[in-house]
Amino acid sequence: MSMGLDMLSIKIRWSYIRIVAEIAIMSLFLLAGSATAFPPPAVLEIDGNEQISGIGNNCWKAENETYIICADTFSINTPAEPLLTRSPFIAHLLLPLQEPPEELGFSAIRVTDEDALNEGVKGVWRDGLQGMEIQVPLERESDINLSLEPGLYVLKVFVKWEEKGDVFYGFLVQVNDPKAKVTNNVSSGENTAGFEGFLAITTLLLVSGIRRNRRK
Repeated sequence: MSMGLDMLSIKIRWSYIRIVAEIAIMSLFLLAGSATAFPPPAVLEIDGNEQISGIGNNCWKAENETYIICADTFSINTPAEPLLTRSPFIAHLLLPLQEPPEELGFSAIRVTDEDALNEGVKGVWRDGLQGMEIQVPLERESDINLSLEPGLYVLKVFVKWEEKGDVFYGFLVQVNDPKAKVTNNVSSGENTAGFEGFLAITTLLLVSGIRRNRRK
């Protein structure tokens, strides 16, 4: 009887391993076939220093395709290191596509370590954080005048293009005391924990999220 239960347990275990392996293989094929379906990042410039955005939840049309691929990260993703500035300041937002967006939302969210999605992982913040909504014109480039209290801020940007899809971008800005010295040691966010976190989470969720919305 005991031997029969052991054999059943082994069969169940192997079935589970096989299912996990099949899902992993399927994910690799889907990723290979949909590399062009990820939205390009936006750029934020403050005081002459640039930062490349993190990329969060998005639904994006693959190149030369009619369907849209959606990816849910369940987080706000930003570069790991913030741009440093003092209030008031001007944030110059540059979107990646030439055509102006159909919708554009911009909000400044003050955050602390408690708002991080995972302790010890920089640039990945809990989804659903609320902040101050700021009106931004429906243009590819815009100068945004900001006056914020000293603190760490996530600048969350939602953009929708009629022909391509929509995406949440994230930037990270540290607003220092007006008397503090400001020195920026980073100028971009290409290699950041937020961006890497986005890729890792998207890989895990791509099987369930890919081609979820096949709208033209």
